Amino acid sequence: MLWYKAWRESRTRLLLSAVTLAVVCGGVTFFHTEAAAGIAGRPVTYMEYVWRVIYKGYLREIFLLLALLLGAGGLLRERDHGSAGFTLALPVSRGRLVAWRAAAGILEITALSFIPAVMVPLCSGIAGASYPWIQALKFGVLWMVGGTLVFSMGFLASGVLAGEYNAPVAALLALLLYSTAADVPVLEDWLPDVHDFMSGSGMPYFRAADFALAGPLPWMKITAILLMALALFAAARHIVYRQDF
Repeated sequence: MLWYKAWRESRTRLLLSAVTLAVVCGGVTFFHTEAAAGIAGRPVTYMEYVWRVIYKGYLREIFLLLALLLGAGGLLRERDHGSAGFTLALPVSRGRLVAWRAAAGILEITALSFIPAVMVPLCSGIAGASYPWIQALKFGVLWMVGGTLVFSMGFLASGVLAGEYNAPVAALLALLLYSTAADVPVLEDWLPDVHDFMSGSGMPYFRAADFALAGPLPWMKITAILLMALALFAAARHIVYRQDF
């Protein structure tokens, strides 16, 4: 029941997000001949074009924004809509409510992360180009991890701030502050920049010569980012327990 409840609350946002990513991926690949001509002021390979537009460009930013919006919701939002009393009357603890909502969100982020991983190679073949499936799937893993961290920011904000827009705006500001701090020389070794992590830009696992991921995925960074997300989920759970409804 809790799983179904979490799905019902977020299914509209998830479906709209999925359609948005799929349509953009299709447009980027089908019109690559026209779009690639002006992307860098010089001829570019198809690998570079896909990387610049999708994995490092505006589609990545759209994905992160959608991940923040998926984190919105929770008991404070239900209180504003008058349904918190029903949720709290269910014979389950607040901890389980938070855990199931977080689990549903992570699965949704995972599904969104792999939409480009499927659409890009598939649509590329239809459009007369070629993109390696293994590359797309590796980027999908990076997007899933980075998206989980961003989702956890929105998830925590929705447990602290009431109102329809307060939590998403606060989460967006938190993401901007985090990205700024991650670029500070003193902190960049300790705080992985989620944008660079997802695109591979400047990372040792990215080969700039052909704009491809090379070698094994950065499992240490992946573990560190997932632990950060877990800490934010734990903080959200603690806050919900302390709230007076």
